[in-house]
Amino acid sequence: MTETGSVSTPLAIVLGLNLLALSFIAGYIFRGLAFWLIGLIEKIPDSDTFMAQLKQTCGERSIDDCLQAHPQLAHYLRASDPGGLNAGPHHGGGHRNHHRLQALNYCKDRLREKSPMLAVDNNEAEINILTSCLFPVLFISADIIWIGDFPLPVNLLVSFSCAGTWVGLLRSTLRLRTTESVSAVINLSYTVGAQQPPSPPIPITN
Repeated sequence: MTETGSVSTPLAIVLGLNLLALSFIAGYIFRGLAFWLIGLIEKIPDSDTFMAQLKQTCGERSIDDCLQAHPQLAHYLRASDPGGLNAGPHHGGGHRNHHRLQALNYCKDRLREKSPMLAVDNNEAEINILTSCLFPVLFISADIIWIGDFPLPVNLLVSFSCAGTWVGLLRSTLRLRTTESVSAVINLSYTVGAQQPPSPPIPITN
């Protein structure tokens, strides 16, 4: 208290702003590291597998109509060379460049422009929050164990809690990333279907 009490108000404000700036920088670095780690763990399905998942979820006709209305999306999802996108521009934040990410970014841009109510921004925000928590949880646990003078049972409890939190955060993030990609394409297909005239009724034969 004696040291902090001698700091003048203007200097305290400057120090506070510096700490705030450092926290933003640290948060961006932690987020990039988390996405890099998730990219190492995540299994990206190939284009055919991802297309099959979309058609099984939304229907083959609906997905085909969406791809016909959005040829750029069809290019991302039906790339003949699975590694061809690696030569393209890479995205920041530790993301790996692949067909699903390209399709996701395209769908998010179109949904925000045409149908904001169907945008997947909530999923994106939740993913960012989860990934930003990974390394702070690790560092807080390390502080408690190494700096705090606690008995062994407490340190073991903190270690197991940290490991369980990490597993939960990683599993939730990986699940949400898949959900975000699938939902973005499906929601875009809904907008295409809403703009098309209704199909004639299918006759019922005995």
